[in-house]
Parts: sequence; C-alpha cells; structure tokens
Amino acid sequence: MNNRKHYRRRRYPRSTALAAAVGSGLPSASGPSRLRMIACDGDTCQESLVTRPEELVITRERWPVVWLDVEGLEDLATIQMIGRAFDIGELALEDAITPDERPKVEIFGHQVLIAARMARFEGDGIVSDPVGIFLGDRYIITFRERLAVDGFDGVRQRIRHGRTRIGHAGADALCALLLDAVIDGYFPVLEQFGDRLESLEEDAMNNPARESLVRIHDVRSDLMTLRRALWPTRDLLHALGREPTPLVGDLARAHFRDCYDHTMELLDLMESYREIGSDLRDIYLASLNNRMNDVMKLLTVIATVFMPLTFITGYFGMNFNTTSPWNMPLLEFRYGSLVALAIMAVVSSVMVRFFWRRGWLKSWH
Repeated sequence: MNNRKHYRRRRYPRSTALAAAVGSGLPSASGPSRLRMIACDGDTCQESLVTRPEELVITRERWPVVWLDVEGLEDLATIQMIGRAFDIGELALEDAITPDERPKVEIFGHQVLIAARMARFEGDGIVSDPVGIFLGDRYIITFRERLAVDGFDGVRQRIRHGRTRIGHAGADALCALLLDAVIDGYFPVLEQFGDRLESLEEDAMNNPARESLVRIHDVRSDLMTLRRALWPTRDLLHALGREPTPLVGDLARAHFRDCYDHTMELLDLMESYREIGSDLRDIYLASLNNRMNDVMKLLTVIATVFMPLTFITGYFGMNFNTTSPWNMPLLEFRYGSLVALAIMAVVSSVMVRFFWRRGWLKSWH
C-alpha cells in the first residue's frame, strides 16, 4: 500500500470576482472571520476583538500604529468590509487571500502587499499556509487561515510584554517582525527533516526495505516543494531590504536584510538535506545490491557443495546385477551406505573449509 505523505497546501475557494461574490450573499463555509486588533501609541498598546466595522475606522484614525489580524479567508463580506475601511483595491485584496499565490511583494499605490507562506508539520506531512500582509502608512493587515497553532503568537507576546515598541518603531518594523516569524517557522520543520534523514540512513543501511525507499522519496519531494516556496521568499526579502520603498524605513530595511540572511541559511540547510536525500537513495540501492549479492553467494555456495554430493549419489545409484570388477565398488559390502555417507561428509567439510579460508563465507560470520 502506498503510504506516501505529500506536501499539501490548504485549498480554499478562490473568488474570481470578489465584489460579485460578496454582492451575491455567498455564505461562508467555515464561519465568519475573526478580527484581532492591536493598536499602539508610544509605550501603550491595546488589544481587542473587532465586532463592528466602524471600529476599524475609529481605531485607524486614533492610534499611530494598528495591526489587524484576520483569521479566516472564506468570509468574503468581512474581507470586503476591511478593504473599504483601509482603501484596499479589489485586485490587491484578492491577491492577499489567494491560497496558491506565489510569494511576492507588490506596491499598490499607498500600500505594499507581501504574499508569503508558512510551513508546518501536520502529522507526517507538511502543510503550507498562505499569509497575506498589507503594509500601509500606519497599519498592518494580515490575512491567514484559522489554525490551531497561531504562527504570530510570538510577535503578540513581544508586544504585550513591551519587548517591542511598535508605537515608536512604526508599522514597517512590525511588518519585519511578522516576516521574521514566518521565516523562523521553517527552522523547526527542517530540524524534523534532519531527524527523519538520520532514521532513514539507519534503515537504508541496516534494513533496506521498500518502505524506506518510499520514505526517502517523500523527504526529497517535500524538500523540493519547500525550496520552491523559499526561493521566491528570498527574492521578496531582497527587494524589501535593498530596494528603496517609501513605506519602509532604514531600521526595517536592516531587519529585512537580516530575514534575508536567515532565508539563505535555510536554503543552504535545505540543499544539504537534498544532497543527503540523494545519497540515501544511493545507499539504499547499494545496500539492496549487497543483500542480493549475499543471497546469490549463499545460494551459489550451497549449490557448489551439493554438486559433488549429487555426483556421488548418482554414481552409487547405478545398480548393476552382473558381477564384474569394473562395476560399482561396495555394492556387496555390508557397510557400503555408511561409507558413502562418510565420503560425502568429508567432501562437504573440505569444500566448506576451503570456502572459509578463501573468505567467501565471512559475510555470515
């Protein structure tokens, strides 16, 4: 049975015309989106759940830096309402909630759209979750699917405990922290890959079963798809860290360059794991060939040992009724059968000892 675990992306229905879908009253399959807002002013931060649309406008006008986190990508009416409150175009909004969007960065007038992907393990397989980040003049809006594990919880903890002064640093610094959390989420995933490769190496050398080859192929396939997700992420971080953007200051640009370095570290580690995966496949094939050679060697030795025994039994099996000095010896001897067995035992022992001295049997020692 094929038990391969594939790299999976969350599949969500994509609206080809967002406004038309909202206007038709399309129901949400997973319930309304959850809106969590963090507003900062200097050293003060306020965290709340948004239940009314007017709260978005009031909070945006009052606080210098606002972070709106939208959990759930199927509540099209709420997403459209957020677009109107923050003056986000429909094309940019649709790109932010598209599940299969390639990681990229685009500038839409007074806003910067960053599409990224967060990786995590779900059971034995890898799941890739889309994340859309809008960077505005004094606000950050993140769009992501509702999950059991909050990938941005570490950023919230830093803000709650005052380790990050978002009110002073600005929205671009908060955007850098969020992207840093996205990149850091790849490290534990790759660490588990390292553990899986060690286990596979031991199995490939000691127990080269067919399941080991399937698992090796799964690891190489997962690493390839992760590589395809990280390479464009590296490009978008390079653009944010090197190219001048009106909404990104020097401090945030330096942070983006640091995220870029982390991405390169991940890519280097991933390339090493890919090479190890290729080597494991070669080790598996070599171990399988060695095991087959050992089996063939054992069968050859057994056949070789029995060849003279077959000759002896065949010779003594030629029964002639006439008495002649040229006929088979020991035919009339009382202990002829025991003598024949002794001859066969001696021949077998001599052959096995000869094979052992030549080193042909040491693989079973």
